Amino acid sequence: MKHSLLSLALTGASFCAFPVMANEITGAVLLTMISGQSYDCVQGQIPLEWHVSEISPDATTVGYTAVVRGKTVAAEYEITSNGRLSSDGYGAERIVEQNPDGSLTVTRADGKAMVCISR
Repeated sequence: MKHSLLSLALTGASFCAFPVMANEITGAVLLTMISGQSYDCVQGQIPLEWHVSEISPDATTVGYTAVVRGKTVAAEYEITSNGRLSSDGYGAERIVEQNPDGSLTVTRADGKAMVCISR
């Protein structure tokens, strides 16, 4: 009985040691998911709004605005051949992952990430 409880406890502990992982989203799924959406985001300690323009199925760019500390910046991402977003301003591709809670994590090539919740 003791052995069974110890095995069960160790199995539970090893299961809990591995956090639930986010899933990367690319291509048409990504574009459909973010098209025309607005998000409340946090990048480090900085809150911001991210507003993505409507994206047509044949788009090669994704327009967006970001509102940071009361300042609005309009820009666009290019859609890479492997279905990721890219911007010359902060390095190449962005990794967009959907977290288990439904939020998105958008990570730049320099490692900075913003976590976004749909409005």
